[in-house]
Amino acid sequence: MKLRWMRRALKDMKRLDRDVRERIVEGTKRFAEIEYGDIRQVEGAEDYALRIGDWRIFFDPPENDTIWITAVRPRDKAYKRK
Repeated sequence: MKLRWMRRALKDMKRLDRDVRERIVEGTKRFAEIEYGDIRQVEGAEDYALRIGDWRIFFDPPENDTIWITAVRPRDKAYKRK
Protein backbone atom coordinates (compact mmCIF):
# COMPACT_ATOMS: atom_id res chain seq x y z
CA MET A 1 0.00 0.00 0.00
CA LYS A 2 1.12 3.55 -0.70
CA LEU A 3 0.68 6.33 1.84
CA ARG A 4 -0.45 9.76 0.71
CA TRP A 5 -0.82 12.67 3.09
CA MET A 6 -3.49 15.29 2.52
CA ARG A 7 -2.50 18.90 3.09
CA ARG A 8 -4.46 19.10 6.37
CA ALA A 9 -2.67 16.04 7.79
CA LEU A 10 0.73 17.49 6.86
CA LYS A 11 -0.21 20.72 8.61
CA ASP A 12 -1.18 18.71 11.72
CA MET A 13 2.18 16.90 11.63
CA LYS A 14 4.19 20.15 11.46
CA ARG A 15 2.74 21.18 14.83
CA LEU A 16 4.09 18.09 16.63
CA ASP A 17 7.45 17.66 18.28
CA ARG A 18 9.98 15.60 16.43
CA ASP A 19 9.75 12.45 18.58
CA VAL A 20 5.97 12.21 18.23
CA ARG A 21 6.16 12.94 14.50
CA GLU A 22 8.73 10.15 14.02
CA ARG A 23 6.57 7.66 15.96
CA ILE A 24 3.57 8.51 13.80
CA VAL A 25 5.52 8.22 10.55
CA GLU A 26 6.96 4.85 11.58
CA GLY A 27 3.57 3.59 12.74
CA THR A 28 1.83 4.58 9.52
CA LYS A 29 4.61 3.02 7.41
CA ARG A 30 4.32 -0.22 9.37
CA PHE A 31 0.54 -0.15 8.93
CA ALA A 32 0.85 0.40 5.16
CA GLU A 33 3.40 -2.39 4.77
CA ILE A 34 1.60 -5.11 6.68
CA GLU A 35 -1.93 -3.67 6.80
CA TYR A 36 -2.22 -4.32 10.50
CA GLY A 37 -2.74 -2.04 13.43
CA ASP A 38 -5.27 -0.90 15.96
CA ILE A 39 -7.77 0.56 13.52
CA ARG A 40 -11.45 1.28 13.85
CA GLN A 41 -14.07 2.83 11.66
CA VAL A 42 -15.11 6.19 13.07
CA GLU A 43 -18.67 6.03 14.34
CA GLY A 44 -21.00 8.02 12.11
CA ALA A 45 -18.36 8.54 9.41
CA GLU A 46 -16.83 6.68 6.49
CA ASP A 47 -13.21 7.19 7.53
CA TYR A 48 -11.03 5.09 9.81
CA ALA A 49 -8.67 5.87 12.68
CA LEU A 50 -5.33 4.23 13.43
CA ARG A 51 -4.20 4.39 17.06
CA ILE A 52 -0.57 5.18 17.74
CA GLY A 53 -0.17 5.84 21.45
CA ASP A 54 -2.30 8.84 22.40
CA TRP A 55 -2.63 9.90 18.76
CA ARG A 56 -5.25 9.08 16.15
CA ILE A 57 -4.38 9.04 12.48
CA PHE A 58 -7.48 9.38 10.32
CA PHE A 59 -7.60 7.99 6.81
CA ASP A 60 -10.07 7.21 4.04
CA PRO A 61 -10.81 3.59 3.16
CA PRO A 62 -7.96 2.29 0.96
CA GLU A 63 -8.58 2.42 -2.78
CA ASN A 64 -6.34 1.50 -5.70
CA ASP A 65 -3.57 0.38 -3.32
CA THR A 66 -3.42 3.88 -1.74
CA ILE A 67 -4.18 5.10 1.78
CA TRP A 68 -4.98 8.83 2.05
CA ILE A 69 -4.21 10.16 5.52
CA THR A 70 -6.62 12.99 6.25
CA ALA A 71 -5.79 14.18 9.79
CA VAL A 72 -3.63 13.60 12.87
CA ARG A 73 -5.21 14.39 16.24
CA PRO A 74 -4.51 13.79 19.93
CA ARG A 75 -6.85 11.24 21.44
CA ASP A 76 -8.70 13.73 23.66
CA LYS A 77 -9.65 15.92 20.66
CA ALA A 78 -9.90 13.28 17.96
CA TYR A 79 -13.60 12.52 18.00
CA LYS A 80 -15.11 15.83 19.05
CA ARG A 81 -17.51 17.35 16.56
CA LYS A 82 -17.62 21.07 15.87
